[in-house]
Amino acid sequence: MRRVLLDKHYDSILSNNREKILAGGTGDVHLEKALTDNRMSLVVLIRISPDVKEKINCCIGDLKEIEPNLYFYPANDFHITVMDVLKGEEGREIPHNIAEYISCIEECSKSITPFKILFDGLTASDNAILVRGYYDDQLITFRQKLREMLNQRGLSLEERYKTISSHVTIARLRSKFHNPERLLDYLEKPRLLGTMTVDRMEISFHNWYDTQKEVLSIVKL
Repeated sequence: MRRVLLDKHYDSILSNNREKILAGGTGDVHLEKALTDNRMSLVVLIRISPDVKEKINCCIGDLKEIEPNLYFYPANDFHITVMDVLKGEEGREIPHNIAEYISCIEECSKSITPFKILFDGLTASDNAILVRGYYDDQLITFRQKLREMLNQRGLSLEERYKTISSHVTIARLRSKFHNPERLLDYLEKPRLLGTMTVDRMEISFHNWYDTQKEVLSIVKL
């Protein structure tokens, strides 16, 4: 059932943006300053295993031939956002009560055990290319528990939207797609990128593109 729901979600991202992609997409004006972007957020995230990184990098190699002017994420910046706890805001600093947030996240992690994520195929919005991720129930349990516990402890949760996916953003559009039809053809072909076991999560204070980051804690499951 979850696979069906996630397939519908990822398919809808591409179908809802198909015409925009064919028209050239919507460039991200902030990418000019990606390395110094200061829209900082507090997040819980998952880093990607080396074998999956390698397969994603093969896709990036193909994509560079199709759309060489995209911004491609370095492998060390690949991640899945488990939850945006404090949303990205320009000039945001680490909150004074960060220890309370870390304690809350660590406590919630005790409710789950290591779980798997399957990476199978690509999708795209009008300005980003994503790897489609499919997760076990453990991730749902953690997200629900964290939302509840943050509320119980009176800690702010600024989730931009209720996260349901486990995608990895691998590229972003600087200005315009130059080969949109060829890109869509590539995105729609089957592409199995492997499975990883998640046995830890990262509490990170990072910017929009993950080019600047401070790892605040590693939570082992």
